[in-house]
Amino acid sequence: MANTKKRCRHCKKYGLVESGVKVPLGWFCAMSCVIEHSKKGAKATTEKRKKETLTKLKAELKTASQWRVEAQAAFNAYVRYRDRDLPCVSCDSVADKDNGYWDAGHYRSRGAAKHLSFHQHNCHKQCHKCNRYLTGNVVEYRHKLIDRIGLDKVQALEHNNDVVRHDIAYLSRIKQIFKAKLKIKRLFDA
Repeated sequence: MANTKKRCRHCKKYGLVESGVKVPLGWFCAMSCVIEHSKKGAKATTEKRKKETLTKLKAELKTASQWRVEAQAAFNAYVRYRDRDLPCVSCDSVADKDNGYWDAGHYRSRGAAKHLSFHQHNCHKQCHKCNRYLTGNVVEYRHKLIDRIGLDKVQALEHNNDVVRHDIAYLSRIKQIFKAKLKIKRLFDA
């Protein structure tokens, strides 16, 4: 090992092993390289820790209503993708004439049945016009929904009046679940 050369971990120059400095981080050509390398590493680690701490702090400071909005957005995105090849659940239109944007319309509205906000049988792709301007077009929605999922499931939705309180942990989990489901669906459809 008398005349072997190694590459410095910091400056990337080659030097003789016996003239360098061996530390747990690796081999360096001089002590100045060890110091500079540790400063650079400490700065990167500090920035990473700051970012992780800030992300955790933001998540901890979110209110339940903010978590509900994020969970609902993830759920709605999944429903729109799940039903992408189906027509509007109310009017059977295949193209949204307004702007090409589809809504995730709830059969029992989120205001009337908050406990069914994340129920997959209660939510389907709906055109902008039916969902927003015809307040869900509920009569036609019911007829088409019976065709899609069956009368027994529609009646189960209509009679479901459970009292459910969605806490932050539940809403966070819903968001994670439907983001993952959407990602998996997109992977298998590609």
